[in-house]
Amino acid sequence: MVDLAGKNAIVTGAALGIGTAYARALAAEGCNVAVCDKEESIMDLKSELEAMGIKAYAQVADVSNSDDVRSFVDNSIAALGSIDILINNAGTIWPTMADDDIDKAVADYEGIVGTNLKGEFMMGRAVINQMIAQGAGGEIVNIATDHHVTCGSPNEICPHLETCTWGDAPRPTGGGEVMDLYDASKWALNGLMFAWAKALVPHKIRVNSMCMGATDSHMIRGFFGYAMDEEDHNPEAKADIDTWMTREDSAQVVIDLLKEGPDGRNANNMNLCIGRPTVLEPALPHIYITEESLNG
Repeated sequence: MVDLAGKNAIVTGAALGIGTAYARALAAEGCNVAVCDKEESIMDLKSELEAMGIKAYAQVADVSNSDDVRSFVDNSIAALGSIDILINNAGTIWPTMADDDIDKAVADYEGIVGTNLKGEFMMGRAVINQMIAQGAGGEIVNIATDHHVTCGSPNEICPHLETCTWGDAPRPTGGGEVMDLYDASKWALNGLMFAWAKALVPHKIRVNSMCMGATDSHMIRGFFGYAMDEEDHNPEAKADIDTWMTREDSAQVVIDLLKEGPDGRNANNMNLCIGRPTVLEPALPHIYITEESLNG
C-alpha cells in the first residue's frame, strides 16, 4: 500500500459535490491539492484545504477551454512543484434528445462533450507530459459513468447481487433516451483510458476510470430538479435520494485505488452503482484490451 502523504494532486470540477469530496479526501491523506472549477466558489476551498495542513492552489478555470487548462496546469506546477495525481472529475449533464432541433443540439454538444470529453482529454494531455518529465510515475483517474459498465459489461460477468435495485439483473447499459450526448461523452473515455494506459506503461503511469452511478451531488440533483434540501419537504425526492451513494464513500474508493500504487490495476473501469457496495472491488479481467499490452 502506497502512502499518499506529500503527493501532489489535481482535482477538476472541485467547487461542489463529488469533486469537493475528492479534494478533501486527498488532503486528509496528506496530499497537496490543486483545484479548479468554473464556479467562483472554488476559491473558498483553498483555505479549507490549507487548514488541513497541506499546500493548496485554486483557480477559476473551464476545462473545455484550452487556455484555461494550460494556465491551470502551469500554475499548479508552480504552486506545488510537481503533479503526481490527476482526478479528471469536471463534468456536466442535462437532458438531450435525438430529435432536438439542430441549434439546441449544437449548443448541447459544445457544452456536454466539451466538458466531459474534451476537458478530460486536454487535462490528461497537459498533465501526462509533466508526469513523464518528472520520471516518477503517476496516477490518472478519469470520472466516467456506470452507464457503460453497469453490473459489469458484458452481461456474462454480472455478479447478480441480491441488492441490485433492478431485481432481474443485469441492468442494461446506457442512461436512456434523454442522455445521448452524456453517454457518448462518457463512453468515449474508454478510448482515452485504454490508449493512455498502454502508452504510459513504460513511464509507470496508471490510468483508470471511476464509473460513477447515482451519487448525491449538485449535478444529479440539478438533473432531477431537486434542491439541496429537497428531501426535507418532498417524500418522493427523499425516496430517490436515499438510494444514492454518498460523495464521501465514493471518494474513499478513489483513495483506495490510489493506494494500490504502481503495481495495482491499470486500464480498469471501476463500477460504482446503486445496489452495489461502495467499495473498491477486485480488478476485473480485461475484455477490451490485452494483458500483454499492459505488461510493458
